Amino acid sequence: MNKTKRIFEQTPETMEIICAGIGGRGVLLASTLLIECAVDADLSAIASDEYGMSQRGGSVVSHVKIGDAKSPVVGRENAHVLLAFEESEFYRNLTFIRRGGLAIINSRNTSIFESVDKVLKKRNIAYFLIDGDKIAKEKGMIQASNMAILGFFSAFSIGPYNHDALRHTIEKKVKESLVLKNIEVFEEGFLKAVSLSKNL
Repeated sequence: MNKTKRIFEQTPETMEIICAGIGGRGVLLASTLLIECAVDADLSAIASDEYGMSQRGGSVVSHVKIGDAKSPVVGRENAHVLLAFEESEFYRNLTFIRRGGLAIINSRNTSIFESVDKVLKKRNIAYFLIDGDKIAKEKGMIQASNMAILGFFSAFSIGPYNHDALRHTIEKKVKESLVLKNIEVFEEGFLKAVSLSKNL
């Protein structure tokens, strides 16, 4: 992903990530996998979770910090990466992304609002849309769109989050009976990013 590798030529000492979605869609599992992957790379990692009005269907935002962090909470315009597991939550959490950051959005759409696109371009924020729900459904794992997003993210190889490291973490942490299907979804997300990179 050449465009974003230019943005992240050096991994920041403290990397800040926002995982945003709704209850029951794997947001917290995704943030747990990010934490575990960082720990496996001998990095310090902390997280803080925020919930909406209901556990299932309400907004869920997980703040993840890698490195020497004093607080688990990501501040406004501080996140290097926003992983949005629902498009609506991408818009809701836009203010977290810093200049030069990255957003990966689970969406069946092929574009975002023009006004938002202009703001992101002005702030040098790279963003990508991937239909994680479609990938998960095709693999027979409707609730595994989070794995497609993580697979897509892994193609950027930012910090400890490369393809092999995240795949290993999934294999280690996901329930044994679900691992193979989750890995299939993860790999398809990764391949989507690799295919896209050839056109950048």
